[in-house]
Amino acid sequence: MDPVEQRNLFLQVDLGCSLPQAHIELLRNAVDSTDEELTVFISLANVASIAQNTGWTQMQRRIAELYAVAAGQALHKERSLIVDVIPLDFCAYSSDDMEPYMHRPTEAISKDIPAVPEWWPQEMRASISQYNSGLGDARAETSSQPQPTRTPTPWTSYPHVAVGGTFDHLHVGHKILLTATALAATKRVVCGISADALLEKKKYKELLEPYRVRELNTLLFLRKIRKDIIVELAPISDPYGPTSVDASIEALVVSQETLNGSKALNVRRKENGLAPMHLMPIDLIVTPSDGAQNSMQASVNNSVLKISSTAIRAALAEKQQRGSRPPH
Repeated sequence: MDPVEQRNLFLQVDLGCSLPQAHIELLRNAVDSTDEELTVFISLANVASIAQNTGWTQMQRRIAELYAVAAGQALHKERSLIVDVIPLDFCAYSSDDMEPYMHRPTEAISKDIPAVPEWWPQEMRASISQYNSGLGDARAETSSQPQPTRTPTPWTSYPHVAVGGTFDHLHVGHKILLTATALAATKRVVCGISADALLEKKKYKELLEPYRVRELNTLLFLRKIRKDIIVELAPISDPYGPTSVDASIEALVVSQETLNGSKALNVRRKENGLAPMHLMPIDLIVTPSDGAQNSMQASVNNSVLKISSTAIRAALAEKQQRGSRPPH
């Protein structure tokens, strides 16, 4: 691949299976040859065969796996790169929504190209470059969607879904959490973002992004994932946020680390005479395939996914400190 500032990938992914090696190779090569922004569009194979009781877990694991491979490669090569994964089947994109991506090179495994949605702009369809891997191509199915539609999700969705967080220096963990939230909602996402005053005791607080920056980055990302839902952002000044008073919120997307604490939100709702929310946990874990090498790679991927905003601020502080040292 020729080096470029911005690039698109198109991958067809089977929710029930780990990423094929050919997709991993393409993704790593794309990271190595992209300087600023890499957008990974995915289409799902065999969605109708996914059971409702497993779809939620399988969806988050595939998206986590894609982010882990891309972010891990960028970290390995010491590259600063924005990576976004967009699951086209559920995002309600139209051909007009593809305008920001029109003039970027787009790569795909050769056998995936027939699965590109027919509603994609013809200019993009015609200019896709075939990536011929020596590792074997992934399975593909021809798309039957002549126009943008939103595929029914193989998991339970709710009209009004909430999520909360600091969303400082938006990283892959945030993106997986926000993606899952957007895909769990059918009408509206309520996103609570920690107000500046609530973060006074955070480590490296001087490197925290201001609320308005965090708010804007969160909104822009949610808009990339879903085009057909209402997004409401609200500052959180206490442990409960809007979930304690908004009767319409039916579900809350949480990380495994905050699952137990989130149960207190339902206690507060009960005190306020509101129905409890369904808790939808996200587990940022990539499960290994067979073999020691795959187990080792899964461990590396999981360490990438577990990166925190605090760790990012610590790295920025160290970088500032190195820059302030006088030359020897």
